[in-house]
Amino acid sequence: MWSFPEGSVGHDESVKGYDLEAKDGHVGKVSWADYKPGESYLVVSYRDGLHERHHVVPAGAVRNVDHERRTVTLGVSTAEVKATPEHEAPEATVDWGYVDQFERGMLGGGFVWPYTDV
Repeated sequence: MWSFPEGSVGHDESVKGYDLEAKDGHVGKVSWADYKPGESYLVVSYRDGLHERHHVVPAGAVRNVDHERRTVTLGVSTAEVKATPEHEAPEATVDWGYVDQFERGMLGGGFVWPYTDV
């Protein structure tokens, strides 16, 4: 869940600044990414009215990275991205305790992310 799909990001590549597409359309931009094996994530930024919001999304949600088009495609919806833990600033340290609570289904409406409607 916390790793990019194999082969999607090389050791000398970054997805920072890429457009982010959810299953149901554009969701924002990648403001920050961490590539540590088993701890990889994206910080997604988007405008919500007058405020800029930032959310931590596990790299396992990534389905495709198109370096030529500078686009990351996710296998989850915009609502699912916005249900992930909010983050104070793109480059701030991730609060793994908070993320762990979310991952166990305590936050975001009680479902374990990524939610799949079967």
